[in-house]
Amino acid sequence: MSRVAAPRARASPSSRARAPARPGRCGVSGFSSIVDARRRLPRASSASDGANGADVVSSARPGDVIRFTLVDDDASTLAMGTARMRFLEVTATTATTATGQSRGRACELRVTSSGVTYEELEEIARPNERRGGERGADGPLEGRLVEATFTRRFPGWATLLDGLARSETYPAKRDERTRACEDVARVCSLDALRARVDEDASFWVDGSSKDFAGLSADEHALLNAGEIIAFQRGLRPMCMVQLWTGWEDDKVSNQNVDLPFVARLLREVTEDEKIEVITVSPPNATDALGLTAILYPNRSPHRERAKFLASFGAQAAIVAGSPYYQTLIGRCLGYKEENIEAHVRQYNKGAPISKQVSDLVDEELQSISPVPPTKNWREDFPEIKRTGSRKKKNSRRQTSNVEDVEMMFGRRRSR
Repeated sequence: MSRVAAPRARASPSSRARAPARPGRCGVSGFSSIVDARRRLPRASSASDGANGADVVSSARPGDVIRFTLVDDDASTLAMGTARMRFLEVTATTATTATGQSRGRACELRVTSSGVTYEELEEIARPNERRGGERGADGPLEGRLVEATFTRRFPGWATLLDGLARSETYPAKRDERTRACEDVARVCSLDALRARVDEDASFWVDGSSKDFAGLSADEHALLNAGEIIAFQRGLRPMCMVQLWTGWEDDKVSNQNVDLPFVARLLREVTEDEKIEVITVSPPNATDALGLTAILYPNRSPHRERAKFLASFGAQAAIVAGSPYYQTLIGRCLGYKEENIEAHVRQYNKGAPISKQVSDLVDEELQSISPVPPTKNWREDFPEIKRTGSRKKKNSRRQTSNVEDVEMMFGRRRSR
């Protein structure tokens, strides 16, 4: 894996203010990958369908996602609306429990005589340490995310997580209460999500249209996972994942990597010899403010384009500050042109992409790499010689100059 240093320039206040908030936050670099309001996820099975919460938990299998609400959330949490709703990616089960991770901690849903309860655990069972009768997923994450060894393959992430854990910023100090749950529902499994992407990936690859009507809670929770799967299938030219969002007031409940399947899929990415990763922080900032992973196939033009995005500190959860860079990022990510146009209009008071801006973006992309992108980057991929274990490359790159950074955050607007 390679690390690209971020340029030493500060993002403008206007671009920071545009960082989308949850729920309904946009996808990579401010773009949502939803093309319309059609729901492409299977409808959740819940108590309203005749299956009570106890049935949902007792029938859960590793790889399922369970949505639930904590009954006794305090007033400040209730005021945040859907923030009181949580999702559990199940990694192990018994007849009465579903164990997994939520908000950076191992936790457990348990069937009791009075319903379903939620409890944060000190640790999660390892594959060779499961309790009697417990069903486990193939290769579950090791304990808390901060302890997962695969994070070391994303430069800077493991060190950041370690520091956050030591300060008890993330994950937060363990809540030792046993709490009641309601609205317990099974959302879908990882296999089902993969099948949905294989059936029709447009939901996760085309960008949001002018008629985009927002996301349901389930769609939002599985958005980034679907984007990563589409990228793994070769259907997206690259993918951006916000590994850490440090500008939010609530740093515990607003982390993208806590969404279902995201961490598991990132681990899969590190095992794919055709995929490379760059991690990058915002301009003139440390990783504690923000850290994004840019996933890209190790072939032209995607390799060169990914490094270019990293050169000006592009972040998955911050909208670029000018039509030029909004257009450039959208084209790098492979979104439909009409949806890039809709995105630019949304953030520029209805103004469309001018011909001059469009031509400048084409010129820039051509100068980055003259190789045209293919429809599916996995097709005709150059053969990679295997040499046993995959070696991680420590690459260096030149940081961008001040002009590049200023253009990213608005200077190109006038051109």
